[in-house]
Amino acid sequence: MMQLLFFSFSAIFLFIGHFIAYSFLLRFFSISFFSGKLITAIIISSLFVGVIAASYFIHVWDNVFARSTYVFFVSWLGVLTNIGLMIVAIFLLKNTLSVFNLSLPIFYLKLIFIVGTVVISLVGFYRALVPVVKEYEVKIQDLPAYWEGKTVVHISDIHIGPVYRDKFLGRLVKKINFLEPEAVFISGDFFDGMESDFSWLHKPLSDLKTEKGIYYGFGNHDLYLGFDYVVKLMADKNLTVLDNKLVEVEGLQLIGINYSFSNNFNLEQEILEQSGYDKAKPSILIFHTPKNIELAKNAGIDLQLSGHTHDGQLFPLNFPARWMHKGYGYGLFKENGFNLVVSSGIGTWGPPMRTTARSEIVKIVLRRK
Repeated sequence: MMQLLFFSFSAIFLFIGHFIAYSFLLRFFSISFFSGKLITAIIISSLFVGVIAASYFIHVWDNVFARSTYVFFVSWLGVLTNIGLMIVAIFLLKNTLSVFNLSLPIFYLKLIFIVGTVVISLVGFYRALVPVVKEYEVKIQDLPAYWEGKTVVHISDIHIGPVYRDKFLGRLVKKINFLEPEAVFISGDFFDGMESDFSWLHKPLSDLKTEKGIYYGFGNHDLYLGFDYVVKLMADKNLTVLDNKLVEVEGLQLIGINYSFSNNFNLEQEILEQSGYDKAKPSILIFHTPKNIELAKNAGIDLQLSGHTHDGQLFPLNFPARWMHKGYGYGLFKENGFNLVVSSGIGTWGPPMRTTARSEIVKIVLRRK
């Protein structure tokens, strides 16, 4: 029932977005003749139907055609979002100029609209597909001597599936290896949540080199794919699945907690007390979403690694994303010995486009406090 409601809401929202774009294009480009209206309607309608059809068939078929079609139509959603931005920009520009009794010829407004949409979209694709390295220094109370000055890497939200596949993951592994990390932490959504052929996974993951291992915790999209299935996929892949578990490595507690769909999730009572966690020892918590932060603070966690938010991914969704997560939408937060790193992620959900924070690999240098 919930899936049907979500699908219905999404379809209505998409229809409204396409209808607004259609109406604006007719007025803005003065398309008044019947054939022009008909051609525009056919194009916009085809794109609308294509988005829905591609989103359905990608769950049914796993082949080059289905994946390519899906990538095309979800990319269109990103472009449609940017069209919406430029509609707002043109409206604000015209009204601002009118305050000063100024105006621009319609030709220049059309040029601004077209060039703006194209440039924002192209930059968005680049920012999504070419990750950068974001560097932080984090001080941890009583950090064991072994970890002093060591580099660890945090990645999140790779969303392996129809868009991000073997070549992308291979390039990502090369970038991480260049940083020579002591350990790598994956804070969920390794998978996009769709069935696919993952027989190629072993090669890039076996090429990922660390001194003290790779540690992975479940995100919501991993659970959409299926808990048991993901555990099977990750078996013998050169990494440790921290399924509500704790391991101690050179005196540092590493805890992985599965994504929880409950808003009343009690971090300390339900997980930490059952895993052998010791509040007196330094710790790193891998928890996909930056929620229930006060619970992590009260539990004495030194560093929490999260993702999930994508920093909104497409402007201006970064603002509601940060509001929904009570200000912990993106970046490094330091509060009385507690540290939180929220990554914008590596991959994307839906459009392979980012007009907020870039796709990123997080490099963290650990220091003793």
